Amino acid sequence: MIDPSLDHVGIVVPRLEPAVEALSKHLGMEWMGTVEPEFPMHDEAHGTRSIKLRINNSTLNPRLELIEALPDSPWALADGSGMVLHHVAFFVDTLSEDSHSVAGPCPIEICGATPDGQTPVVFTYHVHDGLRFELLDPMLRQGGITF
Repeated sequence: MIDPSLDHVGIVVPRLEPAVEALSKHLGMEWMGTVEPEFPMHDEAHGTRSIKLRINNSTLNPRLELIEALPDSPWALADGSGMVLHHVAFFVDTLSEDSHSVAGPCPIEICGATPDGQTPVVFTYHVHDGLRFELLDPMLRQGGITF
């Protein structure tokens, strides 16, 4: 079951540090600090591959999650783009079951994978009529998955 409480809003930015600085200055946001997780992900175009992201999250909920743009991925930006609303994210009870239950009308765009290619783990991105949403493994909420 999907928890309808919004966890975070993902925003893709050209460069992480200037975006953090601007949102701190203009909105008074405080940040958790930059993390650079690298883990296997799977999509139809590339199969399973290791992807390294640069992310910074605001401290208040629902959080803003800033993700530095990454070419040839769902986090790519068009040339000259500024900050772009990317996704909304929700926790689920069971990632595999809940992501597959919505995958018919909202296909999985990309998801976390194990090193041997089993999916989904950690997260799934789904797209429906231009809206991208992320489903999150409940272990993230409990601190059982770390980057």
